[in-house]
Amino acid sequence: MSNKVIIQVAEPGSFRFKQLLWRKVKIRKSLDEICHYMELTLPASEYGKIHKHDKVEVRVSNPYISETEENDKKRRLTTIMVDEVTFSVDTSQKVLTVIGRSPARDIIDSAWYGWCTNQMNLETVANEIVSPFFDAIGIEKLGIDDGTRPHVTRMPTNGPETDPVFSFSWENESPWTKLINEADNQGYIFTSNEAGNLYLMKADGIVRDEGFFLSEGKNIRDIQTTQNGSEQFYEYVVRAAYRESRMRDNTCKNSRKLYINLTDPNIQQEVLDRRAKTEMLRRRENKTLVTVTGWGLSDAQINALGNTYHREIFWNPNFLIPVNIPSVGLNDRLLVSQVEYNADSSIMTSALTLVNPEAYS
Repeated sequence: MSNKVIIQVAEPGSFRFKQLLWRKVKIRKSLDEICHYMELTLPASEYGKIHKHDKVEVRVSNPYISETEENDKKRRLTTIMVDEVTFSVDTSQKVLTVIGRSPARDIIDSAWYGWCTNQMNLETVANEIVSPFFDAIGIEKLGIDDGTRPHVTRMPTNGPETDPVFSFSWENESPWTKLINEADNQGYIFTSNEAGNLYLMKADGIVRDEGFFLSEGKNIRDIQTTQNGSEQFYEYVVRAAYRESRMRDNTCKNSRKLYINLTDPNIQQEVLDRRAKTEMLRRRENKTLVTVTGWGLSDAQINALGNTYHREIFWNPNFLIPVNIPSVGLNDRLLVSQVEYNADSSIMTSALTLVNPEAYS
C-alpha cells in the first residue's frame, strides 16, 4: 500500500505545524466515547518538541487521494490535544510517550452550572452549552481549523430535527452526562469529527458505497469473538415522570438489576421502553473483533473512486458493512462500534469491533 502516516504538532493557538518523527501510534474512535484517543511513541530526539496542551494532527498521505482543487494528497484522520507527555529512560532505550484526546475534552472535563429553557430541541441545547464555552476560550486556543466556528452538527444535516428537551439544568458538574442521556433517549450519540468539532448522529449504521467489506480469506488478518457478561444485568428498569419500563434479559443467568433514573418530567412511555431495550441489547451483545491491514480502503479501491472529496476512505465507527466470516457463523451486515488504528515503521492495521446494529438503534 502507498499510505504514509504524517504526524505534526502545533503550539496552542497556532496553526504552524511541525512534523514529528515517530515510532508507534494508536488511535481509537468509538461510538461509546465522545473524544478520539491517541497514544504516540516518539524517539528521544523529539524531546522538547511537544508539550502538554499542544495540538497534534494525524494525516495520511496517498497518491490516489484527491481532496481539493489543489489536488491535495493528504487526508486528516484526527485532531488531538495533548493530555500527557512522559519521557522514560532505561538501560536499553529512551522513549517519549504522548497521550491525548479530541479538543472536546475541554468541555467534557469542565464543571460549571447552567440551564436551558424554552423547550429547545436536543441539537439547540447542545449548541447552547457549547457556545459560551467556546466564546470564552476562543477558536484558536481550541485548535479547530476547519474554517467554521466550533459547534455541534446534526448528522446527516438533511435528517429530521431532534426532539424537544423540556427541562435541562446542571450545577457544579459537567452537563455532558445528562446530555448523553438525553441523546440516548432520542437514539443519538455525540462524537468528535476529524477536525475536532462535535457531531450529533443516529447510531443506526451508515451504509457506505465506497466498497467497505469484511470477508474471511480476503481482507481479514485475525478474528476474535468475545462473550462478556460482566456488564450484563438480568433486569433493566428505567424510570421518569412517575412512569417506568422494565426489560428482562433471559440470556443473563444472574440476579443483577440496573436502575436508570431520568429527569425529564414529560418523557413518554415509548422512550422509556426504547431506552430499557437498547440498554439491555448493548450490554448483552457478543462482540467480534477483526484486524485488517491498513486504515481503510486499498489503493485500488481509492483509485477507483476518482475524486475522493466527501468520500470515506478510512474505517470509521457507525459504518454498517457486509461481513462474511464462516468460521464464527457470521454472514450479515454488522455495525462498526469501534476502530483502533495502529501503525509502526513496518505496518498499518485496524482493529474493528463489530456488533448487531440493534444494540444502538
